[in-house]
Amino acid sequence: MGSSQESQLRVEPLHPTFACEIHGLDLSNGITDKEFEQLQKAVHQYGVVVVRKANLPDDHAHVDFSRRFGEVEKSKYRNPHMRSLPCPEIFDISNLDEKGEVVTHSNEKRTTAIRGNALWHADGSFNPRRTYVSCLRAVDIPPKSMGGHTEYADARQAYEDLSEEKKAKIKDLVAIHSFYHNRKTANPDSPLFKDINVMDMPLARHKLVPIHHPTGRPMLYVTSYAHHIEGMAIEEGQTLLRELSDHAKQPIYVFEHHWESPGDLAIWDNTAVLHRATSGDYEGKHRRDMRRTCVMDSSPDAYGLNDPDLAKNQASSS
Repeated sequence: MGSSQESQLRVEPLHPTFACEIHGLDLSNGITDKEFEQLQKAVHQYGVVVVRKANLPDDHAHVDFSRRFGEVEKSKYRNPHMRSLPCPEIFDISNLDEKGEVVTHSNEKRTTAIRGNALWHADGSFNPRRTYVSCLRAVDIPPKSMGGHTEYADARQAYEDLSEEKKAKIKDLVAIHSFYHNRKTANPDSPLFKDINVMDMPLARHKLVPIHHPTGRPMLYVTSYAHHIEGMAIEEGQTLLRELSDHAKQPIYVFEHHWESPGDLAIWDNTAVLHRATSGDYEGKHRRDMRRTCVMDSSPDAYGLNDPDLAKNQASSS
């Protein structure tokens, strides 16, 4: 792609405070350095970037594109109830089982994950080293009228709108994150999780209000993996986390991304925004083949308050 293509890239804001769509970017033949510079700048500024019909040709191209942002995480612990995809860096975010068939409610191990992803979160916050950028690509989508959109919340603006008193109260707090807290919250009656004590499982320590380093703006890192606040009684900390989460997910801070076509791509900065999957009438009936990569954070807050050595064997970003 030459300079004529580069000059055609246009950024269209999609929400009053964040999220945009980039027009004129076709990734079927890769991306130039100049185009990537503009794209990454938009990701940092807007938190969420939508590219309609980005046309990444396959999983390998998806991974190569993601590497432009940094180190791409590999899925170390692929669920045996999920498809075997050609690249370990690709996370299967579909509603398909290991045979490529549409998942039904009888598949407990898949449906519990789907419910967990429907809670507001940032990818990888339960890990010692958190996730920076996620790139989600549509391979096959259900009819538009049947749901399945992805929602994003502007965690930077949500922090900015807090009272000065609340900001002073929370500015130095540390949240303790757990993968199992999300799964237990989303699936309270599931035999897979109900007998697990979160405190006995791996925990990660991250600032409640980290700085989004590319822009210098603080953000509310109140993901559904945050179990409690360090130094607070469990119930007191959980009450504060619920209060902040309820604030951050108000409609004024939320953008709904509706997937339109195979080839659509959504890129978001997990150190600036929260997100969640939504359900729909397509479940159990229509294929929804979505594939995601996660780029590891390399900012000063990448490891939170965790031992970097623990990140060498951390779990995959769900």
